[in-house]
Amino acid sequence: MPEYLTRKEKRTIESFRKLGDDVTLGVVEIDRDKCTGCGFCTRACAAAALEIDVDKKCRMVKELPFCMSCGDCVAICPEGAIELKGFL
Repeated sequence: MPEYLTRKEKRTIESFRKLGDDVTLGVVEIDRDKCTGCGFCTRACAAAALEIDVDKKCRMVKELPFCMSCGDCVAICPEGAIELKGFL
């Protein structure tokens, strides 16, 4: 049976904390007016870089977002509220 790491466990892994020059992280822009807070994007994000905030809207994780710019969140968003904006 496969085991999965929680978001908290991913953030405590030493290799994630020491990102070198060879790692490029992505950035997504979320239109909060369009976002309905359905949570599809957070479940689709393999990097756990998205979360639903207290306003029931999607946002990038504030502490160490590991976005890979894969585009899964963009593809699954039914409202078209997410757009890839580039890399950090």
